Amino acid sequence: MHTVLSYYTREEHLKKEFLNGLQQRRVDEKFSYIGERQANSWFNLCKSDEYTYYKNSKLLLKHYIKDLVSSHKGDVNVIAFGPGDGLKEELVVKAFLERQRASLFFVDVSRDILNVAIENMRDNDVLKEIFVADLKNFVDIKDISHHVKKSYNGTNFFTLLGNTLGNYPQAMILKTFRSSMAPGDKILIDVNVKIAKSSEEEAAQIDEMIQGYDDNPAFQERNLALLSEAHIEAADGSLEVEFTRDEFFPQMSVLKQYFRFSRSKTISYQGEDVYFAKGERILIHYSNKYTFESLENILTSHGLHIIKYAKDDTGRYCLILCELG
Repeated sequence: MHTVLSYYTREEHLKKEFLNGLQQRRVDEKFSYIGERQANSWFNLCKSDEYTYYKNSKLLLKHYIKDLVSSHKGDVNVIAFGPGDGLKEELVVKAFLERQRASLFFVDVSRDILNVAIENMRDNDVLKEIFVADLKNFVDIKDISHHVKKSYNGTNFFTLLGNTLGNYPQAMILKTFRSSMAPGDKILIDVNVKIAKSSEEEAAQIDEMIQGYDDNPAFQERNLALLSEAHIEAADGSLEVEFTRDEFFPQMSVLKQYFRFSRSKTISYQGEDVYFAKGERILIHYSNKYTFESLENILTSHGLHIIKYAKDDTGRYCLILCELG
């Protein structure tokens, strides 16, 4: 397998952004994946019994992918954003290859994540190019989209799997994809949705989500792996989980995880000192939570039209296929 590797994001820029995050008490979600320990902690979380999202969403994709791609005609470029281990994306491109010519492209800000995805595709010649790029930089993502279409022809079929949509500010991430798509392009998104029909059911689901974060050692290790970049250790404090409404989309809930310092600590990073007082906390993880209806409204308001969707038997795992509205 011969693939081309292109860097749109450089390590020095990421380190500067991480420093800014420490100073502002809000570290971006992507730093949960950057670094060998961080990437390994993510893959271990996906393998843990307590974390059902990866397994259930993959089963859903395996069951419905042929139907979801059936309406996409002609040669296709599958551009996978945040591919994780790459195995879901492999299901997508294989479904296309049964009907038409298809090529695969990986885009992720973490080279450590990409290394695993590349290794899982080593016996497959369908992977053409790999891009180390940040989904928050819509100019780079638009450039990648245009480059792929120009170089390989056909239409682009984007994938945003693994609940990746929920880890970004909605207006920003949807603007990124809206500006990168052309008529005929499509995007496949998988999300975890809320199904509560009453305030009591919603409260029970919220408690279940919080419990899943609090009681899963693999999730705790994932957060500590992120903090290890700044030499913050478990003994320095504790993790806290909160559930709130989104500031800009009140129909959407947000699960936030913080690290609260139990003792003062000065962190030296990139030649600068960042001081944390006892009791201070830093935001290290957030995940948007939707009902299907609220997500449909958000997608529509950002110029995307739902063509097809599929849900599992519980109604909590969902695949949504969109095109430009």
